[in-house]
Amino acid sequence: MNQSARRVFLSGIGGIGMANFAALLQEAGFVVAGSDGVVYEPAATILRERGITILSPYSADNIPRDGTPVILGNALSRGNPEVEAVLNLRVPLFSFPDFLHRTILQGRDPIVVAGTHGKSTTTACIAHLLQTANLNPGFLVGALPLNFPVGAQWGGKIAPFVVEGDEYDSAFFDKRSKFLSYFPKVLVLGPVEYDHADIFSSESEMLLSYRRLIRILPTNGMLIYYADCPSASALAAAAPCPTMSVGISESAEWRLLAGAPGTIRFQHPDGQNEWKVSLIGRHNRLNLLMSLSASQLLTGSIASLRRGAETFRGLRRRMEVLFADKRLVIIDDFAHHPTAIRSALEAVRETYAGHRVIAILEPRSNTMVRNVFQHELAKALATADEVIVGTIHRRDRIPEGERLDAKRLRNDLTTHGVPMRVCDNEDIPARLQSLLDTRPTAVVFMSNGSFDGVPQQFVRLISTSS
Repeated sequence: MNQSARRVFLSGIGGIGMANFAALLQEAGFVVAGSDGVVYEPAATILRERGITILSPYSADNIPRDGTPVILGNALSRGNPEVEAVLNLRVPLFSFPDFLHRTILQGRDPIVVAGTHGKSTTTACIAHLLQTANLNPGFLVGALPLNFPVGAQWGGKIAPFVVEGDEYDSAFFDKRSKFLSYFPKVLVLGPVEYDHADIFSSESEMLLSYRRLIRILPTNGMLIYYADCPSASALAAAAPCPTMSVGISESAEWRLLAGAPGTIRFQHPDGQNEWKVSLIGRHNRLNLLMSLSASQLLTGSIASLRRGAETFRGLRRRMEVLFADKRLVIIDDFAHHPTAIRSALEAVRETYAGHRVIAILEPRSNTMVRNVFQHELAKALATADEVIVGTIHRRDRIPEGERLDAKRLRNDLTTHGVPMRVCDNEDIPARLQSLLDTRPTAVVFMSNGSFDGVPQQFVRLISTSS
């Protein structure tokens, strides 16, 4: 690729991940433009504030004819007019992980965060820890960190670069996991569980992608892994470099200990610490501990990370409190896998002891709309006191025999003594309001998508009626 060509066009720029990438490329000196069908918040604000041109809707006429490289988002496939135009015009074509590797990561030591759960939080947390330790890191995360104005930063020219290593495919023409383009110096590997049934036909196929990631670690690198996950531990055993374990078990080198609410208490190779933190839930404390173990490799001192740990605020839509008073708490979370759903609900119970917990789920991801986790989902949702399941996203595209069975889910929850209601997204705010009474209640919205703005609609409804 001609490195002097400093223009780039992002087709599919409207998601938060691509919007963050656009902001990063602009900071790195590229003139950035892009297109999408619809640009949602917070991506719309990120792009607008940076003056990045957005063309809509998709059209063959949007594609530059002057040799500007085009990066195709992985949501685009054959039949999209811009995909067809790029192929017909022989325009330089890249996936975003490949372009990231060729431009931003060159000459730097990538810290890649991978695993089924906690990638975004851990990536953002490492970036914040290193930032407060004055290392001026670069980073890219597929979410909006609350400690940064955007989910990306160029950082210092030779500073470490922290990147979320997604196992999802790279583009319609490159079905490899994104993380295989990043060639980590340090790999932070969280819990690894089967997910993305639309990409991986089986758990073994998914694990093959992770094994390939392990194979590209350098011998002078480092693998930090979640010791209480059998799959992560098995992957770590094949690492060609030193490893470090993090977890709850006594054998973990960095071990999360029981502590008072609002704190993280942990044992590490140099001693023991207990600090105040704002993150809620054991899963988030483990994300923070993974972040601390990785960050100390670069700072050399656990003490230098305390301020960062105590001031890390998390991410938008990760246990984000949208509303709170003495009677009601409304939380928005990204949970879309049974393990993440259970962790989110357990975190709410821990933090808001004595509250009735109402879980509101939108089955939206390509795995959650299927019956892959039919039984596991019921067990996870049984952690709540009441459940509402909204519209199954794109349900007509999923064969009935493969689709999540809401009626069966309701029956399974009934056996656990948990009432469940099924209704369209648009009806949820009114239905939910009718369930409220004088009891202290925590409402948890869970979806990996926009949920059609239902959480925000409910907040407005409550605020108006208060």
